[in-house]
Amino acid sequence: MPIVLLTDPEQRAALAAARALGTRGWEVHTIGPGRGLAGVSRFVRGHHTIGSLKATPPSELLVAFEDVIRRIRADVVIPVTDMASGLLIGHDARLGVRIAGPSVEAYHRASDKAGLIAAAQRCGIRTPQQRVFNAPVPSREWEHTDPLFAQPMVVKPARSVVEQQGKALSLSVQFLDAGASLPEVLAQYPPEAYPIMVQERTFGFGVGVFLLRVRGETKLKFGHRRLREKPPAGGVSTYREAVDPPPELIAQCEQLLDLLDYDGAAMIEFKQDAVTGDFVLMEINGRLWGSVQLAIDAGLDFPTALAEMALGMPVSTVTDVRAGTRTVWELGELDHALALLRRSRRELNVSEGVAVGTRAALRVLFDHRAGDRSEVFRVSDPLPFAAELLRWFFRR
Repeated sequence: MPIVLLTDPEQRAALAAARALGTRGWEVHTIGPGRGLAGVSRFVRGHHTIGSLKATPPSELLVAFEDVIRRIRADVVIPVTDMASGLLIGHDARLGVRIAGPSVEAYHRASDKAGLIAAAQRCGIRTPQQRVFNAPVPSREWEHTDPLFAQPMVVKPARSVVEQQGKALSLSVQFLDAGASLPEVLAQYPPEAYPIMVQERTFGFGVGVFLLRVRGETKLKFGHRRLREKPPAGGVSTYREAVDPPPELIAQCEQLLDLLDYDGAAMIEFKQDAVTGDFVLMEINGRLWGSVQLAIDAGLDFPTALAEMALGMPVSTVTDVRAGTRTVWELGELDHALALLRRSRRELNVSEGVAVGTRAALRVLFDHRAGDRSEVFRVSDPLPFAAELLRWFFRR
């Protein structure tokens, strides 16, 4: 069977991929500063230690990857995070291995949030109102003449990862109340972060559309609805449900990926407006996403299909999706509950309709259904949960 190398073993997506590939008999290895979650899974043959993707110059990291790939004779590498994708995509020939992802051009088009908005509008996809800034603004005078700044806002750098002084820098999204001092917030970002988009904030459930495209054909399609997130205002999902997205939304997403000339796995993320019901585009993730275990539990093995695609192997089209399947990120739910217990609505940047306090926290911990699947803890592979639990306690 092929040999696959997974980056970022501390990520839950890497663990889900290791379990899926290992179950099918692939030889799985991980690479990163530590074993994380995936590196201690019983489905992983070996872990290979390298420097941090954040702190090590890209040239040194590529040499380290090349050495590991040669030693284990890897057939394919799956980058799990944006940082790893930005480092590895396009270096197939140098590394002597297949990188499971889109072309470097398509990846950059999908990662460019400013350009993505324009492409989405051409496909009839609703996008947030926004203003784009190429540098910090000197004063607040202009804020009083634009209605966008009289409502809650999201400050979003055009790219999630940029290079600063030869090292990768992750950039965060910020939520602002109406009337917040935008110049002060923009001034917190380094010059490399620009352009920065300031968008209207959409309140509602997060909805993800997940597609695997091979030479312009959709091989796998899946959707989920985010029931809870960490942090509560919006972030990674902690409790989510498999859903069937509307066919017209799937068609728009396919059109968008065609416009980007995108082949590979992609998560197209939306917010469903709580008032209008419209699906509003947030971003595209050109990699495996944090809740990929839900797709696997619902019957769609995206990690294996992505690796098969990279190696030129046949990728089967799967249509039997178990809608209604739910998975729970156990410690993420606990963090969500603790946030509701310890912080006010204002501190959490949530709307007045969101309950906080002791009752709300307890409701999170007990608001699950019989048959929900635990994301990290699996009886057949318990060590990853033990590793995550230890890390969680040490970070308290």
